[in-house]
Amino acid sequence: MNALIKKGSSFKSSIVLPLDKSIAQRAAILNIETNDGIVGGDVISTRQASKNAIANGEENLYLGNSGTGIRLLTGYLSGLGRKFNLSGDMSLSKRPMDRIADPLNELGAKVSLNNGKPPIKILPSKLKKEFSYRLPIPSAQLKSSLLLAALNGKTKIEIIEPELSRDHTEKMLKHLECDIKIEYKDSLRRIYLNGEVPIKEKRVFIPGDFSAASFFIALTLLSENSRLLIPEVGINPSRIAFFDVLKEMNADISVENIKEKNNEAYADILVNSSKLRGRVIAKEIVPNLIDEIPILSMLAVFAEGSTFFEGLSELKVKESDRLKAIRSLLTEINAKFEANLDDLTIKGSGNNYSFSNAKFNSFNDHRIAMCGAILSSRSIDDIQINNVDSIETSFPNFFENLSSLGFTIDLS
Repeated sequence: MNALIKKGSSFKSSIVLPLDKSIAQRAAILNIETNDGIVGGDVISTRQASKNAIANGEENLYLGNSGTGIRLLTGYLSGLGRKFNLSGDMSLSKRPMDRIADPLNELGAKVSLNNGKPPIKILPSKLKKEFSYRLPIPSAQLKSSLLLAALNGKTKIEIIEPELSRDHTEKMLKHLECDIKIEYKDSLRRIYLNGEVPIKEKRVFIPGDFSAASFFIALTLLSENSRLLIPEVGINPSRIAFFDVLKEMNADISVENIKEKNNEAYADILVNSSKLRGRVIAKEIVPNLIDEIPILSMLAVFAEGSTFFEGLSELKVKESDRLKAIRSLLTEINAKFEANLDDLTIKGSGNNYSFSNAKFNSFNDHRIAMCGAILSSRSIDDIQINNVDSIETSFPNFFENLSSLGFTIDLS
């Protein structure tokens, strides 16, 4: 399915977000009851695969496009001592899985891959009683995969984290009364989990997805005389580097009505049209900004001054090679940029910059497709985006929200 989008005028409104994808994925694997809300195809795939494995006793599990789902579920199932085969769609079948398979095998699991990629085979095994592992890079998926394996395998595990990555799994396990502790020692974050203590089934509240909100935050910043309220958005400190960066870029953005449930903070986000300034995005903050790099790079085009992105190698192994996809988007709107290996410099053309005759390649990647749609706010004429079906994986009401803000969308 392709999209033809015509921008609207200014708006003062609010939108409805899907539930936080990261938290919903973990709840789906653990079969925990949550609040009702919109979820994308990735969460649905994970929920069904987990149900098929645990409740129905099936061996062959299909995860669709869910990279988080297949990595976390591989860990969770590795601790059960049973045989499983996990597969996905064409896109997922190209994504590397060594990062989780190798540590899981060190833990005692028997996980094999197809040239480092799915399908993933799990054979019956007995996990080690105790295990310590230092993360080579910040990775919430690797950390979570090991924690979930230890939980099912009744293993005592220590995970050493040089840098904080998303901590939804730790927060959820603490809420579910697992024996989990976090300490800081020698400038390192250490997570201790005693897998012999099972979870207690308790309801989990899932706020709106911050990564989904980022696209409409960007849209409001780029639109003239516009104002947007986004209610009940998750503001977990390990997720909101995008918010902090925007504040430093002179964005008029704030949080209101901060609350907390099951150890997760959430709030209303209020954003207004803004004139942005470029800045340096150091590699140290990229891990907690990784999902927002594509839309942030688009915002940089319309800022004053240059924005330098350092250390973007992780983008190459997402749903697409997102570094390549970003360069494609920038080229299509005649942006000024320089790419050097894993670094990217965008020379901002200022708040009044516009473009025309844009036809965007989504690379079958939901975040790239949504970037193209948001860029329509600065196009002189209609823009076209090919293959927007992938948006359903994370933000099924994306076009509905865009339409409510005055945009005209033709999907065919």
